[in-house]
Amino acid sequence: MSPELEEFRQRILSHAKLAALRAPKIESEASTNASLVQPFLTVLGYDVGNPDEVSPEHHADFSEKYQNKVDFAILHQGNPVIAIESKRVGATMKDDRGQLRSYFNACPTVKLGVLTDGLKYEFYADSDKPNMMDESAFLRLDLSDVATDSAIDDNTLEGIAVLRNGSFNPEDVGAEAKRKLLFESIVATIKLFKTEPSDDFIRFILGSSEVGGKISKLTQKVVDLNRDVVRAAMEAFVAQEALARFGYAPKDVVRTPTERQEPAVVAAPVIAQEHESESLSPSEEEMNVLTYAKNRLFYLAKSDVLFQEIQKIAFRKSKTSFRVYYGRPNNGSLFDFREYRDGRTILQFPALGGEDFPYAFSPELDERLLKAFTQRVTEAGVAFDSAPVLRSIKGGQSGGAAS
Repeated sequence: MSPELEEFRQRILSHAKLAALRAPKIESEASTNASLVQPFLTVLGYDVGNPDEVSPEHHADFSEKYQNKVDFAILHQGNPVIAIESKRVGATMKDDRGQLRSYFNACPTVKLGVLTDGLKYEFYADSDKPNMMDESAFLRLDLSDVATDSAIDDNTLEGIAVLRNGSFNPEDVGAEAKRKLLFESIVATIKLFKTEPSDDFIRFILGSSEVGGKISKLTQKVVDLNRDVVRAAMEAFVAQEALARFGYAPKDVVRTPTERQEPAVVAAPVIAQEHESESLSPSEEEMNVLTYAKNRLFYLAKSDVLFQEIQKIAFRKSKTSFRVYYGRPNNGSLFDFREYRDGRTILQFPALGGEDFPYAFSPELDERLLKAFTQRVTEAGVAFDSAPVLRSIKGGQSGGAAS
């Protein structure tokens, strides 16, 4: 990141903290404009005292009968290119999108519409039809969140940076807005595949995988039986990528096909196929337990081989129990998840003599998860390239907490 953009990040962070302190004392739209909106425009490099650059109460009229105005217009060569509609801090902004849309449509030179309450900013373009403001904002900024986190993500920062005085190009707004909206749509779709994979997606994944492709017929029952397998695999993949990116996983977790190394002993993945008896679906909390345990093991496992073996963790759901296991449900049992009527939740570890332990984030629970898992993997005959060691935990709940 360039020093110029880093300097702009610091200016945004400073303004966010100041705005968050001022907001509780503001009771009117005029005060919102004076104490929050105009200082934000100053951060963007605009001279709010120059009417040739920032025009307050700017009009764009269809006729004398139908008059449209916005709180501020940013001018370029005398023409408005950015329209800003502001409301009192904390006020609902949804109803005012129509007013901004009318101005947008009435003024052909406007390429960007901004709706704000001084803390929250929504940015709109005309990416679908010229001078017709999009229904969805292509960029959002919440200064209260920025102030709380003392951080702003790079994607948002870069989106705001191009709006600065001297950087804003009206002709580029529509294309950039369309790209960001498409990006968000794809992310939302992938997130949906991860949490609630569709039947078609499950068929695609099974049919494309080496083991799943051997299933002779992908019936609806096969799809239903493998729904949790696909969901868990997506969760594991996301966890791997995140951990590898932040340095918690071995650096060579993600390899190209020619670089990939196989563990010492390879057990064939188990793909659920049709059986006479109907399978039971786990509850949301049970799936959360499975995801939590795998994510913690991804973090804790320092051995590359051990890390790869985490992929083989599965579950068995019956009417009376929920078991998480490695390889085989009985010989490879890691723990049984139990919920009691008084609200207590525990993990019972058969590999550790049937020990019960509270299901809540703690270094002690991490130690038992790693010990039970390494014991089962060792019993399966898998050789480690190095002895697994429990990572030290600094600064609280790394990798998420059990709930």
